[in-house]
Formats: sequence, structure tokens, C-alpha cells
Amino acid sequence: MRRWIHRFLRNERAAVAPTVALALFGLIAVGGVAFDYARLAGMDTELQQAADQAALAAATQLDRSDGAQARATAAIQNAGTNRLTSNLTRFAKADATSGMSVEITGITFCKSFDDTKPDATACTAATGDSDTAFVMVSTQLRTARYAFTPIVGLFSGAVSASAVAGVQSSICNVAPLMVCVPSDDFPTDADVGKGVILKTAGGNAWAPGDYGFLDFGRGNTDVLNALLGNGLDGCQNQDDNQTEPGNKNATDAINTRMDVYAGLNKNDASNCDPSTGVACPAQDTRKDMVLTMTEEISQPKTNLTVPTPDNCGIPATGNGNPNPKVTYTAAFAQNGGARQFGRDTCHYDGTCPVLGGAQNFGNGTWDRAGYMAANHPGITAADVAAAIGGGVTDSTLTRYQVYQWELANMGSGKLDPVQIGATPPPAVKTTGNTTTYTFTKQCAFNKPQFAPAASSTAKDRRVLPIVAANCTALKLNGKGDAFEDYIILRVFNIFLTEPSLTRSDVQTGIAGATQGTVDKEIYGEIIGPGDTFGSGGGFQYYARNKPYLVR
Repeated sequence: MRRWIHRFLRNERAAVAPTVALALFGLIAVGGVAFDYARLAGMDTELQQAADQAALAAATQLDRSDGAQARATAAIQNAGTNRLTSNLTRFAKADATSGMSVEITGITFCKSFDDTKPDATACTAATGDSDTAFVMVSTQLRTARYAFTPIVGLFSGAVSASAVAGVQSSICNVAPLMVCVPSDDFPTDADVGKGVILKTAGGNAWAPGDYGFLDFGRGNTDVLNALLGNGLDGCQNQDDNQTEPGNKNATDAINTRMDVYAGLNKNDASNCDPSTGVACPAQDTRKDMVLTMTEEISQPKTNLTVPTPDNCGIPATGNGNPNPKVTYTAAFAQNGGARQFGRDTCHYDGTCPVLGGAQNFGNGTWDRAGYMAANHPGITAADVAAAIGGGVTDSTLTRYQVYQWELANMGSGKLDPVQIGATPPPAVKTTGNTTTYTFTKQCAFNKPQFAPAASSTAKDRRVLPIVAANCTALKLNGKGDAFEDYIILRVFNIFLTEPSLTRSDVQTGIAGATQGTVDKEIYGEIIGPGDTFGSGGGFQYYARNKPYLVR
């Protein structure tokens, strides 16, 4: 026994057990803190992700129009259907009211944000919807659900997260024209079918209906190329868009869409590319312009019967010696007897609504009966409305609807050439045994004569996509920065009703008309919000809004 006790006292095995036992409390504490810190880091990540997603969701609503701030708030706070994002935290204690959801408790809207400043001074507060460019959000405080830390009493965790986001807006595939509109929700359903006269700015302010050019940063040549073509090729950051004063020969470029080639050398019909529509006319180019047809018919002088001239549209025979010999003038000339779609009646008699001091927007009432009688004898506006259907009546029929009806019936003679007025007596000249009768007549051509029509697979050339803008702060006749001096609202389409020409008061061809026109004005009818070819939605085609995180 004594020997066994002696061996036990000298045995060194398990000598570290007491040390381990004493250190066990510290090891458990360190492991617990590490475990709970990982949970805290996980909760912080969850909260930061929630803040980031909320900021991005709110930024998508910052389109500078009325109600932008309210929509942004609803997108991340309201429990209704307008909410765009919702996040959960798995590492925080359940909240008494929101459960595991991460709610946004702080929202600040900024006009500008200087990311070089680390504190709240980085945000310049917005004054309203129209200048809100950034949004700052912060999450509610959430407390981590610790497993071991409370045992050792080291620390507890209640954390929050914040994020800042803005929206980068680009405008795409539009004509480089900005038009001041009467309201931020323009065009509404009530605006569809109204005539509009777009004018260069004048007076002491930009009025609804005044237009300016959008300088995409590539000069006057590219502005004209966009008007001759299908608009801006690609997208441009809206913040880079400035208004550009001056006429830029824009209406010369726009007139090519109606087969009127004049002014710039590049507005030559030979530049037309039917496959894309660039520099090409539409398929229906009805307008108040004519070509003078000259026809020489020769016969023996012993034949005393005055010959009958051919109808408008007979092919020209050049300068050879055929019989008969037909030529046409080299360019269209304005003639009020050729009935075009025209403007609203109130634009002729000066009774259109006064909006912002101007009468550029009409009321949708135009001479439907007169147009049909002149161009489609025997067919009434009611007949066309019935053919269109869908609740259209002879009192609601728009010019664009009549235009589409004409296109759908091109093969039945709806766009055949028409003689305007009577044929004057011929000039008669006898040389030797031959008498030559020279007839002249005015011919309205409702299909292109100088350039081939754009392909039917190209966007209709008489439909022009234009930027609608809030011009409240825009400077008179000067450059203005997007969102600083004017606000891009959306893109809308107008139907070009007539070429831009200088017309006298008596040349309009409308009974009782008192207003002439100038060649810097653009005439159209409101179709509605911009859409793509084939009437697909214009969302992400004309405008692309991309939210991005600032911090």
C-alpha cells in the first residue's frame, strides 16, 4: 500500500487537467464572443442590404414629376401594393410591431449629394418633387439575438444601417425636340386628338407649345441628322441634355417626311434609305402643296378639235419628243386648294384655349366634313368612323385615324393624284403643219414623288416622338440644363399634319381662315404617350432609368 501511494504521488499524468479546467471558462467566453460577433456581423449585413435595396427602390420613383417623393416613400414604407421591397433579418430579436421585417424609419430627399463629405452636410435638401435627385434612408435599430455574450456580460448589440441612392436617367431614340407642355401629366386621354402648333420661344417666358432643340453634345449636324432620321441613335444621359437656341433648319429636315425637299443640300431625295426611313417620306404625304403638270399635245394643224389633256399622275416623259410630252415642276408649291389635314378650327379663328399666355394647343375640333368632301367624295366622316369601330364617331374622329384609314385603303384609290382647280385654256402654237397645245394644271400628289416611301417596316415617318418638358424655370431663348432649368417628363407622339411653310392668311384653303403660318412652326396632332413601332409600349425604349448606390 505504501509503495502504491508513493507511485501515485510521483505520477505526472493528467497534470494539466486543473489548468484546463481553470481555463475552460475563458475559452468558452472567447468562443461565445466570436460566435455572437459573427451573428452581429450577419445582422449588420442584413440591415445594410435592406438599406441598399430600399434606397434603390425609392430612387426608381425620382422622376422629378409631381408626387415623386410620396411614391418613393410608399415604395419602401407602406404595407400596401405600392411597396417595392421588403427585407427580413434572421439575426435580430423579433420586433414587437414589425416582427423580423426591417423597416425604414428615416428618409431624406436631396437635390444634390457630395460623397466627399462624410456627414449629413453631404446632402443639399430638395425643395420639392421637381429637384429631388437623391434619397437617403436609414433602417430602424435592431438588437442582435446573442447566444453566449449575455452570459459573460461583455457587450450587447443594437445596430442600424443607412444608404444613399440616386437615379441615372437616359433618354433614347427621340427627335431632338423639347416641347413645353401645359401640365406634368401631359398628355392625358383628353389631350389625344388635339391639334398643336409648336413654336420657337418668344416673349418673356417659355409658354406651353414652345419648342427648343436638345443638344446631345454633338453639334448642329447631328441634330439635323436625328430629325432626318429616326431620332437620337441610342441613349443620352438626361443630365447632359441642354436646350439649344436657334432654328437649325429643323423644319427643312422634318418636311422631308412629307416629300418636301428644300433648304439644306443634304435634304435631297437621293439620300432616302427606304429600309430605315432615313431622309424618306411617309407612305401617305397628303398636304396643301401641288406640282404643276405641263403637257404638250401636238397634232396636224388641219385638226381643229382641241385635244383633251391627260389626268394628273401620267408619268413625265422628260425632254424627248414623245406625243404627248409631260413634265412636272421640280418642287412642290403651296396651294390652298389642296385640302390637307390642317389644324383645329380654333387655330384659324383664334379661339383656342389660352394656356400660359399662348394658344398653341387646340381643342380637337377640325373640319372633318370638309376634308372628306375634298379628298374622298361620297365618303363621310361617319363612314370612316364606322369602318374603324371601337366607339369612334364622326365627332371624335382624329386626323391620325383618318390617315391610318387611308393607308389601309391605299389600293382602292384613296391616295390617287387629284387635280386642283380647273384646267386653264391651253397655249396654242402652230409651226409648219403642226399645232401644239400646251396645257398646265395643278396636281396634288398624295404619295411620294421625289423619293421612295419609307418601308412599311419602319416607324411611320409622320409620327414624331418629342420630349414633353416642364419649362417653369427655363430661361428665355437660351441654353438650359435638364433638371436645373427644365424637367424632362416623358416622350409623346405627334402626327405631322402639314409641312412647315410660310403661308399667307388667304392661302390656307379654309373658309374664314385668318391665320397664316411661318416656316419655323411645326404642326401636328397629339397621338398620346410615346410607343414603339407596332404600338408596343415605349417604356425603356424612349427612357431608361437606372438607380445606383452612392454610399
